[in-house]
Amino acid sequence: MKRPVWQFEIVRDTNAPFALARESLLNGKNYHLWHPRHRGVSPEIIEDGEVFEIRYSIHKFALSEDALYRVAPVNGDNGINGRLLLTYRNRFKGWPVILLMGWWRIRSERIWERFIEFLFQF
Repeated sequence: MKRPVWQFEIVRDTNAPFALARESLLNGKNYHLWHPRHRGVSPEIIEDGEVFEIRYSIHKFALSEDALYRVAPVNGDNGINGRLLLTYRNRFKGWPVILLMGWWRIRSERIWERFIEFLFQF
């Protein structure tokens, strides 16, 4: 029998400067100030021009978590040029998913809003 899989994505945009968002995402020791599950994460950092990504994987007990944070400028003629698109994707796999998915969703609900508040508190 296959293990249950659950995934979700949260996308927001902001007018925060790219350099500030990038610097704050690189500051791994402060992840826990805006995200509830990040303690002791060893992220993989990917930079491709103006796109910045952080990926991490956690494998504990019978559960695996794979996540991606992506910061990229919003392009196109939709009237919001100069803004950043913040994307958070998460995928959980394992039997504990059945019991924990609602709790994870609630804890991640305002992730980008808390991140923006964290950016501008200094």
